[in-house]
Amino acid sequence: MAELIAEKLGVKAESVATPLSGQVVDILLLGGAVHMMSLDKELKEFVKTLDPQQVKKVIMFGTSGGVMSIEKQLAKVLEKNKLNIAESRLFLHGLAPSIWHITKRQREELAKFVETVRQ
Repeated sequence: MAELIAEKLGVKAESVATPLSGQVVDILLLGGAVHMMSLDKELKEFVKTLDPQQVKKVIMFGTSGGVMSIEKQLAKVLEKNKLNIAESRLFLHGLAPSIWHITKRQREELAKFVETVRQ
């Protein structure tokens, strides 16, 4: 999903394994999927490395195969690090590697999300 969002925005998607290395960014799109019923450890560790002086705003996104979401868990970790979380966010349900098929409704949600990020 990160690659799809990045493609639509004309930017490069990076793994959380790639540190920001002192870069200052206005907007960081940060997301992931539900892993073992919770937030991925790598994503959680990446957030801990972020400095509010380095990242002005975080826009969250995510996917899940069912109704679960990492939204609350990710927000909690970001807030603990005192990072500014944008109101704009996207969490699509019914998407997982085994069922990776984006519905028309999800495509519309994605398009709307990308437009809000561009603003």
